[in-house]
Amino acid sequence: MELIIDKADLQNLLKKAISATEKKSALPILSNFLLEAKEDKLIVQGTDLEVHVSVSVFAKIEKEGKACVNAKKLTDISRLLPSNEVYIKLEDSSLKIKSGKTKYSLPVVPSEDFPMMYPFPEDNAFVVSGDEVLKGISKTSYATSKEESRYALQGVLFKSLDGTMDLVATDGHRLALYTINRDGKGEVEIIVPQKALNELKKLLTGFEDIEMAASDQYVFFKAKEWVLMSRLLEGAFPDYTKVIPQQFSIEIKLPKKDFLDAVKRVSAVIEGDPKPVKLTLKAGILELKSKSQEYGEAVDEINVDYEGDEFSIGFNARYIIEAVEVIDGDNVIIRFTSPNAQTLILPEDENDRYRAIVMPMEIA
Repeated sequence: MELIIDKADLQNLLKKAISATEKKSALPILSNFLLEAKEDKLIVQGTDLEVHVSVSVFAKIEKEGKACVNAKKLTDISRLLPSNEVYIKLEDSSLKIKSGKTKYSLPVVPSEDFPMMYPFPEDNAFVVSGDEVLKGISKTSYATSKEESRYALQGVLFKSLDGTMDLVATDGHRLALYTINRDGKGEVEIIVPQKALNELKKLLTGFEDIEMAASDQYVFFKAKEWVLMSRLLEGAFPDYTKVIPQQFSIEIKLPKKDFLDAVKRVSAVIEGDPKPVKLTLKAGILELKSKSQEYGEAVDEINVDYEGDEFSIGFNARYIIEAVEVIDGDNVIIRFTSPNAQTLILPEDENDRYRAIVMPMEIA
């Protein structure tokens, strides 16, 4: 193995793969990168056995080959190299790195011990927009469960439909849904863990189309310069279509910023979580109120186009804030059915495919 690579390219490559490696593991091999010089590319792989990332970049390959070297040490060194041109060579049982007058010699371990990535399942693949996947992750992953006992709800459901795919997250108290277009006949109904989604966000530029596919235990995302493979979460995901209300009794439109600011102001008197906030609709006004035995009371008002009977409902302020913050546009639509039923929050733009459901909470 022998190659010449640009320093910035090397740094960027290692940065994308480092977080997939395992720092403290019973398997020392997982703290290493697998480097492969092949044709006109340097390919770097990292894995913790749950997530496996392979990234590549152009390099001048003098001799093809593989090397397995400590991931953190190589990444740290790459940041300190003095010259833009980096020379890397496998020599006996050491990886030699030269940049300017600086030289390193790092020990290597047998590359055949490194866990191999499974082949991308081409037969079950379809194409999605990288930008839309990024949006889908950002608009849903906030609603995943943080409870270890709710294992299946700790990830985001990817469910393919005819020409589209739903990304869905829920913790049982709220739900976030974003629908993206897809091109191809492959089918998935899988739960992707949060770590894989975090890795995917680092790899996506937002400009590329990516291929996606799944096997019984793994999901794959592939672009021209990288592949991500992740083990799936097991367990039953609830039927999210049943909790989206089809009918409602009240619909209001609010300026997004004014509404968010008001919720944050009134919830500031409450410490910890939940932060109960009571919303009351009156003629022309939405009143927001919260109480804390220790810190007192807060009240705020927003003008709203409403002329019906007085209507009150309580929410955890954090759930409202997180559901509204990811909405694009200046206004937000809220649809109520009853004080005890789930509330639908959505963008004003009818072409925007984001939906959020928030369950109410009782407030004395």
